[in-house]
Amino acid sequence: MTLTIAICTRNRFTDLKRCLLSLSKQKEIKKESIEVLIIDDGELSVDEINTLENIVFKYQFSYYKKKKAGLFLSRLKAVERSKNEIILFLDDDVVLDENYLSLLLKTYEDFPKAAGVGGVDMLLPKYGFLRKLYSRIFLYHSGDKSKLSLSMMNSSMYLWQDEKEPFLSEFLDGCNMSFKKSALKDVEFQDYFNHYSLGEDLFFSLYALKRGDLMVNPSLKVKHIKSPLSRDRAENVAFMKVVNHYKLLKYSNNKNYKYITIWWTYTGYLFASFCKMDFKELKGYMKGMKYLVYEKI
Repeated sequence: MTLTIAICTRNRFTDLKRCLLSLSKQKEIKKESIEVLIIDDGELSVDEINTLENIVFKYQFSYYKKKKAGLFLSRLKAVERSKNEIILFLDDDVVLDENYLSLLLKTYEDFPKAAGVGGVDMLLPKYGFLRKLYSRIFLYHSGDKSKLSLSMMNSSMYLWQDEKEPFLSEFLDGCNMSFKKSALKDVEFQDYFNHYSLGEDLFFSLYALKRGDLMVNPSLKVKHIKSPLSRDRAENVAFMKVVNHYKLLKYSNNKNYKYITIWWTYTGYLFASFCKMDFKELKGYMKGMKYLVYEKI
């Protein structure tokens, strides 16, 4: 079984270097069957590229400089250029547990019907009582580790850290999600995924789910550092949270009632931003809701 590790990056050399160092320390794998593919949306220098290649010298190394910006486009380019049967998408600011790759390949062997396999971010914060209650009331999560909420939100992944065995899921965590290349066959560009492309991980999950099972293995552990570099402004992220999640509803089952429940979730967004007095975020949410109303999407 062969594997391409696709890392989409933009002007975060220090984070990317740390990620590759964690790849270089992986145990019990045949490194010659693994490709590290860097899709660069930024300005990596020749010296920086050489440094990265030297870190993972035991793997096949591929580099591609993309002309048009956008994370979703980078994911599509990775699918197009990958050489192997499984594609592992890693954020450039994650650090992998030293047994991650060997466990990932074993998971595919143990679950041959899996179209995708993902792991768990060990840095996700634990929910306190009030946050749990608020999240359930406004449908941020379903209360079930494996299911999306009634408005198709995925915050229930915070439950994953407490699991011990692999389980079926409706979605994977975008910072470390993998798919069989055949499960992503014929994926097309979606024009609402621009730049930071919030929600693209959910899109890929829903797309692959129609072609096989999605498995979460809690033994696949990463630490997602969440670098602040090169991320979109709070207002833009809030706008995308509203618009992108709304457009994703068309890929769900029983989507008609979800077009109603998602507006209740938006109410929760507004109230939370107001309580935090984060007026840039609040402006982004309101801008997104106005866009949906007047564009009649």
